[in-house]
Amino acid sequence: MRGEKKLGEILVDLRVLTESEVEEVVTALRRRRDNVKFGEMARALGLVREEHILAALAVQLRLFPGIQDLSMKLLLDTLQQPTELVTKEVLVQSPV
Repeated sequence: MRGEKKLGEILVDLRVLTESEVEEVVTALRRRRDNVKFGEMARALGLVREEHILAALAVQLRLFPGIQDLSMKLLLDTLQQPTELVTKEVLVQSPV
């Protein structure tokens, strides 16, 4: 990893989860002791929806320039657009 944020940290930044909810997921993962991923567990606990996980993964992978600066609403709206529009719009909206 190149110093990427963890999925839980990104979901907190996007105001989808609180830090205590992240701890709840981590505790549940420790109890399970299998290969369940953070997003899967958070979803199983009813804390996030699938689109939240996908959006957070897009941020983690830096899918397009400026993605880390978007709110969850804008991020979800942007991710539903065709790729060529996403790059143009995000570059226009990104702070310079």
